[in-house]
Amino acid sequence: MKISLVMATYNGAKYLNEQLDSIKNQTLKLDEVIIVDDVSTDDTSYLVEKYISNHQLNWIFIKNEKNLGYKGNFKKGLAHASGDVIFLCDQDDIWHLDKVERMVEALKNHPEIKTLASSFNFVDGQGKPFSIEQKKGYANQNLLHKDVIDEIERVDLSLVKITNFSQGCCMAVRKEEVEIFLKNTQSKYPHDWELNLIAAMQDGCYFYNVPLIDYRIHDKNTIGLDDVIHNSHKELMKNRTIKRLNYIDEEIELLNYLKRINIGYEYNKEYVENHILYSKDRKKYIKNKSFFSLIVMYLKGKYKGYGSFKTFVGDLCSIVYK
Repeated sequence: MKISLVMATYNGAKYLNEQLDSIKNQTLKLDEVIIVDDVSTDDTSYLVEKYISNHQLNWIFIKNEKNLGYKGNFKKGLAHASGDVIFLCDQDDIWHLDKVERMVEALKNHPEIKTLASSFNFVDGQGKPFSIEQKKGYANQNLLHKDVIDEIERVDLSLVKITNFSQGCCMAVRKEEVEIFLKNTQSKYPHDWELNLIAAMQDGCYFYNVPLIDYRIHDKNTIGLDDVIHNSHKELMKNRTIKRLNYIDEEIELLNYLKRINIGYEYNKEYVENHILYSKDRKKYIKNKSFFSLIVMYLKGKYKGYGSFKTFVGDLCSIVYK
């Protein structure tokens, strides 16, 4: 089994050497390492070239002529990878030294796995560990809304469709899934999410409930803050309604994309087609302010399996404030 790794870099000089060390020192050596730099303006390219030269590594380093963005950069790296299993890697984390060995062993023992995502620990900008409060009924640092009992568990399409439960840097992907991705992707969705969706369509998306990387958090997140500061409550709710309708449109587009690629559709055909109908009805009733139609929809159990009581309440609020 040939093992590849694809790393995408962009202005990542500050933490790069620590990440590269954790790759080089793996207990199971990688057969192929491909690093693609997206026209960094700091010392990233210099540090990669110096590291490869100093350690006499046969790693492949590609420097883009123009900036492709993170989706395009990873796509380019994946197109160059030739391994049977391909690991995705960021530029600023620290891999546990047995990560590759443990995940490859799991893939060898479980041929049904098409994408495998490990768990992770948090570290700050200085590499110091920190933790967050774990929500009941969640796993993987609250990214996976599922009670996980076994060390390796399948993640259903219904969960992956809502949001990606794993960062790409925690994932190992079989070559066949990468080929499907490269053939079909329009780079609309994050590459890691799209790969998990393709695997989930075939009932082959799995979570490995063991932390195998230290995931570095080094920027403050202020997304959405301007809405709270600058908008009135009524305006904020109106904006949420617009976002809700946009989200439903994106959901329908995503489901139609999964139909179009027609990979593993036989496993999830009923779920996907019924979900499209459910989403179209939600959109229609919200746009038309059909308050009672949504109530009837909920009472008939049409939210079950595709949404929740919270989704239903949110839809009603969207009508009130629309």
